[in-house]
Amino acid sequence: MKIFTRIAALFTVACATACGEPPDDTHLQEQVISGFYQQHLKSHTPGIPNADELKLLQPFLSQALFALLSKASETEVKYHAAAEEPVPPLVDGDLFTSLFEGATSFKMDSCESEDNRASCQVKFRHTGSSDSKGGSSDESWKDKLLLVKENNQWRIDDIEFLGSGQSSQREYLTDTLSSIVQDYN
Repeated sequence: MKIFTRIAALFTVACATACGEPPDDTHLQEQVISGFYQQHLKSHTPGIPNADELKLLQPFLSQALFALLSKASETEVKYHAAAEEPVPPLVDGDLFTSLFEGATSFKMDSCESEDNRASCQVKFRHTGSSDSKGGSSDESWKDKLLLVKENNQWRIDDIEFLGSGQSSQREYLTDTLSSIVQDYN
């Protein structure tokens, strides 16, 4: 009878921790980052996303980052409309990773949380096609995503570009976007 009671108690504890507990913050943070980069890699649009692309990314972004991206997107539209001749985009290359060409794959590395903020390191890789000499380009790097908890949901609030000096952008995504909005409005 004691064995049955112990087994029942162990089963109850195991089920409570495995079945009934909500996912931990790290898992939820990884879901947001994975969803964001899966969407981004699917479209792989360089530069500032347009309004339609932003709608697809909005569920993964903080309100502040979404608002800043929206302003930058509007600035890009106004910039091109005001130009008398074709002009290059305000951001050339990938906006959401350190490497100009962007990533072809990513993998979560680690997350650290404190209260309603988190920072997560993501490993990126870009595997390019063969060059004229028969070699292929293969780049690996890490960037850090800064998350904030809004309405009990983790959202991406900024990206710190750590990619070994490979980034053509400023150190943080929000700095790049703020500069665009300020300089071209």
